[in-house]
Amino acid sequence: GCQASPASGLNPWQPLLFLSGKMKVLLGLTVAALPARLVVAQYYSSAAATPPPLGCYNHGYAYSTALRNVSGNPFQRNSALECQNLCVDTPSCYHFGYYLSGSCYLGGADGILRYAEPGTIAGHATCQANPDACTAVPGPGFPGETAEDSAHAWPGGQQPTPLQCWPRKSNHLPDRCVNQTAVVLEDTQDGWPGQCEDMLKITDLGEGETCQQRCVLTPLCSVWSLETSSSSTGEAVCWNGMLGTKCYQTTGIQPIRAQRLQHGTYRVLMSTMGMQIMNLVQSFDGTVYNDWNEGAKHCQFECRSYLLCTQWQYSKTYGCWLEDPRKKLVAYPLTTGGSSPSVQLTGSAASDIVAGEYIQHNCVGPLSVFPTSAPTPGTSHVEYTFSDSSSSDNPWWVKLLIFIGIVALIAIISAAVYLGYEDHRRREHRDSGSFGAFGQGRYREDSHEQAGLLGGHVHLPWQHQSPYHGVPGYQEHPAAHQGSRGGRFF
Repeated sequence: GCQASPASGLNPWQPLLFLSGKMKVLLGLTVAALPARLVVAQYYSSAAATPPPLGCYNHGYAYSTALRNVSGNPFQRNSALECQNLCVDTPSCYHFGYYLSGSCYLGGADGILRYAEPGTIAGHATCQANPDACTAVPGPGFPGETAEDSAHAWPGGQQPTPLQCWPRKSNHLPDRCVNQTAVVLEDTQDGWPGQCEDMLKITDLGEGETCQQRCVLTPLCSVWSLETSSSSTGEAVCWNGMLGTKCYQTTGIQPIRAQRLQHGTYRVLMSTMGMQIMNLVQSFDGTVYNDWNEGAKHCQFECRSYLLCTQWQYSKTYGCWLEDPRKKLVAYPLTTGGSSPSVQLTGSAASDIVAGEYIQHNCVGPLSVFPTSAPTPGTSHVEYTFSDSSSSDNPWWVKLLIFIGIVALIAIISAAVYLGYEDHRRREHRDSGSFGAFGQGRYREDSHEQAGLLGGHVHLPWQHQSPYHGVPGYQEHPAAHQGSRGGRFF
């Protein structure tokens, strides 16, 4: 339990809007983006401190009330872990909240989680080994009429916060998913236009690094593209985007190659069909696809690719709408009552929502290895792709088998030529002995002699397919954590 924010009315996303055009936003923006002055010591008391399990901490959130019967509250502590330990040692403390200033608030059981200033960390006094936030789904009472009703509809007593179950670095910025680096959702090779706006030009690719690889290894990069139109020399220009907007237009710059990626996995918490979630941002209108099912599929792709998106909806009339906290904040927790409900259950707009989901980004499931070999020197970055075709560089043992096969085939042909020649000589010698050097040769219908190249039933040893089958394909991600799923594997 802690105060919602020392400065009420502060827009916690203002610093993020200020940095929206810089590289650090692409690499570091989270729902609770941390300022550059943040150091690891503010979160862990020492380098040897054990980080909490995924789902234990909420970043950028705080509880609504602080304990009033504890002298000295708020306290000053050096890290979130120290603040949490203080809560454990304090009677009637259920929640804690730690701010960049070092303030440590202790709260009781009646606290409700709400937005707070960037860098704030809040959580329960103790962490579950497997927090409910990463596995649970809401009950039928969600969203509730009040914030309390919505919180009680979840097994853990609160609606999960964005990226609550995503791995983080020691400075609490989002880390790469080691289980599944990225999967392709949309590709220009499959007909996706990929003419996206809201992209950042990448000019610092390292030696051997490709545009695609930069995006794959950056968790907050959803789209990458290469184009030559903006280059005076005709050289390919690399662009990365956190979301990539208006990708279905046909008047923008035509990319050489572009892909939309999904980092990690995700699970569906609930369907939002038939209700309208307020403060979503339109991604594309309802005229892009003639079939609304196809439009809804691509709308879901966009939310899955964007780590800051947890909610998407598709309207037959108004198209695709996504959560984008860079532009608007969706109220937390979701409620249906009050003077400004964040969810509308009635009305024409709600009835027009034919598809929608509330999802959670996570990082579970089997390991998906990311190929790290660099492209051939001198080639363009476009050559570095993740297609489902087999590699042209076969293993050594395949090359050996091919060599042996070629040698064997040459030997068989040579033997056949030699035997045919010897057989021809024998027949000439035999015929000349019976009829003379100028005699007419006999024709015997009962003769079964066969002479010539590869006559009869000569079998080649290389008629069977090579045993090498190293072709990366597409496979379905197994269900994990109540429906966590990936996508198309590289």
